[in-house]
Amino acid sequence: MHPSLRLVERFDELVTRQDSQLPYDFHAMFPSDGYWTRRASQKRLALLKKVDDALRAMLRPEERVLFLTQAVAHSFWESYFFGLPMYYLNRRAIALTTQRLLLMQIDSRRRPRALRSEVALGAIESFKRTALGNVILRVASGARQVFVSMRRRDRKGLIELASAAIASAGAAAESRIRHLCPYCYQAVDEYPSECPNCKGAFKSWRKAGRLSLVFPGLGDIYLGHPSLAVAQVIVAGLFWLSIIAAIVFPDPKAPVQAADLVSTVIMGLLFLHGGSALWTFHIAKKGHYPAGQVRAVASTVAPTAA
Repeated sequence: MHPSLRLVERFDELVTRQDSQLPYDFHAMFPSDGYWTRRASQKRLALLKKVDDALRAMLRPEERVLFLTQAVAHSFWESYFFGLPMYYLNRRAIALTTQRLLLMQIDSRRRPRALRSEVALGAIESFKRTALGNVILRVASGARQVFVSMRRRDRKGLIELASAAIASAGAAAESRIRHLCPYCYQAVDEYPSECPNCKGAFKSWRKAGRLSLVFPGLGDIYLGHPSLAVAQVIVAGLFWLSIIAAIVFPDPKAPVQAADLVSTVIMGLLFLHGGSALWTFHIAKKGHYPAGQVRAVASTVAPTAA
């Protein structure tokens, strides 16, 4: 965290002494018109302190942050099939800059995680609120992203600033949301084994899926989600222990037929192992997971535009 942020307790301290060393527009980020607006700005300061180093490291020369908030990237199908775990995996810090919209994965304590993505302002077709209080981002490629659990005053501030920034932005070379390398923060398309810019190694989405196919949960451990793997490992472990127990310690009063046992094993392989593999494939393709150590430290040498 930059010393200018570490030493302040109130957001208005930053607004009154705009620090030229920091790439933040504090006047836009921290409005103070009203009690609830000031309260939202104070929470925004707490988020900024958590992501400051990682966010500054992602910025290009002359790029400034206009607004910062947090939300959950929502998908009906993810919520329907995968449930609550997706809520935690899809938490994002959202930074509106003078050039892009940056999405940074954060955990439940708002600490930065590995996945990062961007969309150029010129590629944004619309950025609107819905009647249900969600925010929908539409890009020129036709893709859309729904954000939920965003504070009401953050929704208003973000959309107002984004609308003005988008209106003044020129046409973008890329018209989609792009994943960023977790080492150098350059946009990397598709899913190569390493970053073409800095040669940092990525974890393989294929390997992650194969590991979960071998035994549910192994692929999630490989990706760095051990807490999400626990339930899968427990369920699969209990299933296979029951199969082994039925073979080794058969009940003489109710012997298990071989055909029934084979059918149960096939169903387990299909739904437990196959379902876990599909889950892990999907999770692994949400971005680029680093295979090595990443240091989220801001540098004076910012990445160039992709």
